[in-house]
Amino acid sequence: MNKIIFYFSAFLFLSCNKSEFLSPVNFQKYLLAGSGNYKNTQHVWFLDSLVYNGNPYKLSTVQKQYNRTYFSNGTFSDSDGYSGKWDITNLNELNTYVKNSFTGTYVPSNCKIVDINSVRFIYDITISDTSKFQYFFTISYN
Repeated sequence: MNKIIFYFSAFLFLSCNKSEFLSPVNFQKYLLAGSGNYKNTQHVWFLDSLVYNGNPYKLSTVQKQYNRTYFSNGTFSDSDGYSGKWDITNLNELNTYVKNSFTGTYVPSNCKIVDINSVRFIYDITISDTSKFQYFFTISYN
């Protein structure tokens, strides 16, 4: 009887499915662009507001229509006609590479992710000591 209990216990222990949790970096990738699973292959983010050098910048109606689509395959496109590649290799660091349409080369841009969740995406770009931008995006689920 003890052998049956032992084998049954061993069977239960070995047959249990081990759950794998996402790393924080992969979780940020999924929030930004989707998991790549069925009907979750992209997220469209709309510009909600902008802060330039610590001061709120009033967006025009046209600027409020700006959006960027991040695809789960590591590419993006925006409403201004630009496209490129993106990656998050370290937590809170978004690397984008905008394709130059004339030369075909990619221009890098490194951003700091301030906050990202299922409905909001905020990132900082520092171009120089006198040019600091903070972009606030909201998601569209349409």
